[in-house]
Amino acid sequence: MNLDQIRQKTAYCPTAMPTQKQATRTWLNSLHKQYPLALTLTLKQSNLVKNANGAYIQKLDKDEVRRIAKHFTQKLNQQVFGSSAKRYGNGLKYLVVVEGERTGKNLHLHMAIGDLPSYVKWNEVDGLVRNAKFKISELDAQYKVDIVDSGWMEYLTKELGMKDTDNVLWDLA
Repeated sequence: MNLDQIRQKTAYCPTAMPTQKQATRTWLNSLHKQYPLALTLTLKQSNLVKNANGAYIQKLDKDEVRRIAKHFTQKLNQQVFGSSAKRYGNGLKYLVVVEGERTGKNLHLHMAIGDLPSYVKWNEVDGLVRNAKFKISELDAQYKVDIVDSGWMEYLTKELGMKDTDNVLWDLA
């Protein structure tokens, strides 16, 4: 089989407009060197909420996941930059994706993290993440910190829709 026959069988068209997923992946792959850290955080799937009327169990939803992710990024910035994170707005760069919403898996977060200051050593990052994570009760015990390889941006976007990027938390980027 030659290349033209393969393209015809797979419906490949070089002039076709890319889907939202393909365009996002291409753009993120061009940025992968700016985000050298990969982080996966597991979340508790429900939380005990106490108020004046009593206590109830609240199931995790996307808005709650967004709040948890923002809280975590604030705590990690505080771990890395100290008081200047709040005082001067110093912070790391984040690409945050919620995974599990469409597939029915337990909700968890994947992050690509950039702008790590030169005074932070690679072997200190795990401790900084652990300290930030312990300050947020909605995060589960499991997490994983890695150095980004070229496939991480593809992995981040594996649950993107063909016509939307709803599970990327763009407001935290």
